[in-house]
Amino acid sequence: MCGNDTSHGDPNLNPIDDSPPKLIRTVENGSLYTVGSGEDQFWLVHVWGNTGYDYGFAYGTLLKEQIIQLQPIAWAHFEQQIMDELDKLKLPKWFEEIVASKGLAFALDFQNTLVEGYIDKEIYEEIRGIADAANIDYRAIRRLHMLGEITRGRCSLYGLWGNSTLGGKTLQLRALDWDTKGGLQDFPVVTIYHPRSPKLGHAFANVAWAGYIGTLTGMSSTQMGISEIGIYFSDDTFGDESMSGLPFIFVERYILQFSETLDDALSFIADVRRTCHLVLAVGDGKLGTARMIQYSHSRVNFFDDQNLQPVADWHPRIPNAVYCGMDWLCPSHQYRLYQQIIYQYGQITPESSIRNITSVAKTGDLHVGVYDLTDSILYVANARGTNETGPLEAYQRQFVKIDLNIEFARKQSSMK
Repeated sequence: MCGNDTSHGDPNLNPIDDSPPKLIRTVENGSLYTVGSGEDQFWLVHVWGNTGYDYGFAYGTLLKEQIIQLQPIAWAHFEQQIMDELDKLKLPKWFEEIVASKGLAFALDFQNTLVEGYIDKEIYEEIRGIADAANIDYRAIRRLHMLGEITRGRCSLYGLWGNSTLGGKTLQLRALDWDTKGGLQDFPVVTIYHPRSPKLGHAFANVAWAGYIGTLTGMSSTQMGISEIGIYFSDDTFGDESMSGLPFIFVERYILQFSETLDDALSFIADVRRTCHLVLAVGDGKLGTARMIQYSHSRVNFFDDQNLQPVADWHPRIPNAVYCGMDWLCPSHQYRLYQQIIYQYGQITPESSIRNITSVAKTGDLHVGVYDLTDSILYVANARGTNETGPLEAYQRQFVKIDLNIEFARKQSSMK
């Protein structure tokens, strides 16, 4: 089982920043804004397109400087970390041997050959557009998008609806507990995608970092949200893992980009060729509910508040709620998240969740997204960047409120 930290964190009493985005500049098919203020400001990018390449070229043009700075820092850090901790990552022995003998770059390029048949070609075109616009190596960007299958992260999530929330709103949490030493939080980006072709689905918001187009955190214009936890401490209810399939960051992105309803998302998860051990959550503000999914290459199980797993005294079921704290077999974190949900059960709002759930449960060190799926409002906080002050963990920092009704409807400005 995972660690036994039973301590509670302090409430997050920072005011939520609800100031409007500030336009910086525009290019063909793209607009760059900043949102938030002071040290907790981040980039808000809008891209429009008929193709993935349109998206990528606009994105890469607007964020060229940030991408060029982040890529070598992030790569050097994760390469060193993975090489140092290779025996702890629970990878197939044959893949470990490739990493050890040929290096991480070679291994990730090989991994790409195993998954490329499952990835939408428009994703590769988007990466190519970024590489061309920013004048950096296409393969280098692609490699960073393969890292999630190896590192995964330990995270937390919930889906709340009906009697569990104030006014019966549908709320969702995505707390990303990943590496805060790789420089990612120096370049936080929320990207709003505006398709001009049906093949690109519908509008959605992706919370990530400069140059990263996979989805770990985000909401869609169809009032849906996605959350994920990488599972290291599993049990025999999980199935096998595989290095061949659709990487989970693109499973999550597909759901935001193409699913109209919760049923669409669950059907896609059931049918897609899955890879590693995960727990996912999908919320639907239209239906007013959420589901948690136990996920592996060979097995998938769907949970609501009536059949939520794992069954344990440290993971009690809660009416109108699904939740998972940090890992599958993780008693202290699971129970701490349970306590904070129960503490304000029936009165939970995004603001109270920010104040008393993630901060007290101590989850979401790299970034936190709280989704109001009923009203299409996104709340985001990022970890302390280099040379910034205050708490390191995102859950203790200022959150920024983004009204996605406005952002999804935004038209491109003519400013250059």
